[in-house]
Amino acid sequence: MKGITRILSVLAVVLLAWGAAGCKKQASAQAPKRLEDGVLQLQAALAKASPEAQRSFYNEVDYGIRYDNYPQALAALGRIAADPSLNTHQKKLVNDVAELVKARMQGQAKPAP
Repeated sequence: MKGITRILSVLAVVLLAWGAAGCKKQASAQAPKRLEDGVLQLQAALAKASPEAQRSFYNEVDYGIRYDNYPQALAALGRIAADPSLNTHQKKLVNDVAELVKARMQGQAKPAP
């Protein structure tokens, strides 16, 4: 009986260690490489943000990016980043998306070949 208890104990410890090794926080994820990916990640991250931040995201950021109104989207991202209710992960995503919007604006400003 003691042998079975020891085996089950060891198995439980191994399973707990294996499960803990697989747990990773979303905050450690890499920065988005494409603007579309960044918008999707930011949308998910702002799901529990303040109503003002969510409203700015949907009405100005998402709308501005969809219709190539990047200055409007950047202004709204600045307002969202200033929201004191955001956590560090949300603020980092806002800044990452702002950088992607700036890069898209610069790419658009180049003359066509």
